Amino acid sequence: MKTLHDQATQKINLVGKIVDATFGSGKTKTEVPYERATITLRVNQTYGGRSEISEIPVSMFASEYTSTGKPNPAFKTLQDLKTIGTIQTVGYDEAPTIHLNGATLSENNFVSRSGQLITGWQLRASFMNQTAMADVAAFTMDIFIMDMHPEEDRDGDSTGRLIVKGGVVQYGETLDVLEFIVEAPDSVDYIERNWNVNDTVTVKGRIRVTAVEEHNSGENSSWGEDVPETTTRAVRELIITKGDDQGKEEEFAYDPAEIKKGFQIRKARIEQMQIDATNRAKTANTGAAAPAASKYSWA
Repeated sequence: MKTLHDQATQKINLVGKIVDATFGSGKTKTEVPYERATITLRVNQTYGGRSEISEIPVSMFASEYTSTGKPNPAFKTLQDLKTIGTIQTVGYDEAPTIHLNGATLSENNFVSRSGQLITGWQLRASFMNQTAMADVAAFTMDIFIMDMHPEEDRDGDSTGRLIVKGGVVQYGETLDVLEFIVEAPDSVDYIERNWNVNDTVTVKGRIRVTAVEEHNSGENSSWGEDVPETTTRAVRELIITKGDDQGKEEEFAYDPAEIKKGFQIRKARIEQMQIDATNRAKTANTGAAAPAASKYSWA
């Protein structure tokens, strides 16, 4: 079986137009110059019979030289990025379509000022080139199924979608936990019948980063006219659209004991993050939440 030494297969495909970009530069602790950028990539993709526009943030970083002292081609990529027209600077029609290469998807956790643990994911990329390819924001990756359960709305009613918590073994024997969504009813039915917790599967899908407007008609009362309220909610989802028929054979599957070991290391890392936030909050005379208990029964 696979261990934490075996980094999970991961392929991220990002093609779209840059909405905007921010840049920075400096030197590492060893005095090596670096360039960094954060871009927002607009992707207009069609899947599941519908068209969807996402605006996806992507982080880029590169030092001028590699660890072996050779010139780093990714550094030149970031310098060239500064000259590329964006939707903001030249308009949508004139902005070139960009293919981001070497992208990776990873977990991104932090503690808010109120002390709440915020969990999510982030995208990083190293290289880019102009292309005539169609827009796409897609992933293919191996995951270890840690949990599966129906999604519920704020009122506790089922949405019909399925949440799959997947463990992803990253570089350096690090375990990330990512949340995936299955929304096609036939796919939900198939997965519930054929996938199991502790299975290792390859999943394919789309990356969604959109904003959804939510309308509230106001409070109910016996008199007067309601004032409608509209709020915008950010949606960041990894949508599974295809995958293995069933869990992989033992030779190609991750050892649950290894995943548990990685999960405990991750748990300790998050707890330390929350302790550090609590200490900072005490200094500022504010409170912070205590470390959250694990919700994984097997962990």
